[in-house]
Amino acid sequence: MRTIRDGLLILVGLSILSGCGGRASSSRNLFDIQRLTYVQQTDEPQVIEVALPVAIDVESFGGDVIINVDEELEVATITVRRVAMHGPPRQEEAEASLAEIGYRAEVVPGQLGQVLRVRLWTTHGEPHFQRADLRIDVPAVDGVFVRTERGDVVAINIEGVVDIANRRGDVRIMTNLAMRRKVTIINSEGDIEYRVRGESTGIFDCIAVGGKVDHHISYGKFTIAPNRRKGRLQAALNNGGNAITLRTEDGNIKIAVVADPTDIGTAIFP
Repeated sequence: MRTIRDGLLILVGLSILSGCGGRASSSRNLFDIQRLTYVQQTDEPQVIEVALPVAIDVESFGGDVIINVDEELEVATITVRRVAMHGPPRQEEAEASLAEIGYRAEVVPGQLGQVLRVRLWTTHGEPHFQRADLRIDVPAVDGVFVRTERGDVVAINIEGVVDIANRRGDVRIMTNLAMRRKVTIINSEGDIEYRVRGESTGIFDCIAVGGKVDHHISYGKFTIAPNRRKGRLQAALNNGGNAITLRTEDGNIKIAVVADPTDIGTAIFP
């Protein structure tokens, strides 16, 4: 169901994105081969002043979305890498198509404060040959909304409500802040990893169709419901009432409650 990892290719290709990468599934082999001859353009980072904490709202036609919280920052920075993967016979066409990838970043009012909203799109007639990889570096995040496909979603040291939908890529939450609000992650053809500290809470409802659900609990009280199966897990962390809904198809789900959730490599291993 899974092929060998393409972590090396992704790490090279995403050097501007601090080496964050993932792995491929069998359904992504076409894109993995094309990455050997893709063309790319990394735009000048865009600096945006935000009032903290700020929520993140991203909708993309395809590509990685990396959200990294660094409390030492004073502003938010977004970096976009445009990629075209038409293959060797169409290199000139691929290069020309990069201009058809567009994006917009703006700060808008939200329910609980400001929202940094980013939209990425393409007008190209063959969007499946393109992607726009996005990295957001920000001092603090309270709430994440992401829609993308054909890429990985990685959120580091966030907190607040999480709502992520992805396809053909992995989703990874790694945060040293307590997660005590609603989390919904829906994925397809990719893994989900949810790594938090022991102060977090939640009622977990996890289903991995065609995969498995694993858990590694070093801290906190984790009570598992009796209907535990390979691809299904219902449990409660610290008697919390906030719903943690994790769903994937043709992928695995991993839950870790550990002392330092971010102290780990860039790839999700079985």
